[in-house]
Amino acid sequence: MVAAEVPIKKILEALSIARTTLVNWKQRWLKRRHFGLEDAFRSGRPPEADAAYIKEMVRVVQRDPREFGYAFTRWTAPRLAQYLGEATDIWLTPEWISELLRMQGIAWRKTKRTIRNLQNRAATQRAQKALRRLKKGLWSRARITNSGSRTASGSNSCRSRCTRTGVVASP
Repeated sequence: MVAAEVPIKKILEALSIARTTLVNWKQRWLKRRHFGLEDAFRSGRPPEADAAYIKEMVRVVQRDPREFGYAFTRWTAPRLAQYLGEATDIWLTPEWISELLRMQGIAWRKTKRTIRNLQNRAATQRAQKALRRLKKGLWSRARITNSGSRTASGSNSCRSRCTRTGVVASP
């Protein structure tokens, strides 16, 4: 943009940067061209998750945990962090494991608890059929009591129960 002689004010507004930043970029460009605009090496703690660790993490997460001797069928971030810590002696938090997986383009989500594999299939189908009937308004008007018999009026008032058992209901 500077080479195209765009006014500096427009460049600053378009990039939302400070004037000093633009001056620094221009000086770096004049000294080394596009190589001058590359990020410089920064000091600090080196990353624990190197390329080999990430490669191992991706390999492991794409396999069934039962292949590694576990009883569960899905990896969770805490389980994966524990396994990778034991296997590589690099201990990362489950949150960082999730972030690394996201950066690798792996869709990651928490395990949903389910009892689907423990359900009685016939009972589930009956319940779904009854639910569909309820949604359509095709349910029976007569109520079912605890004993399983239908009441004629649909009323469970204390007056009818109390007089049969000899208990007098107070008015």
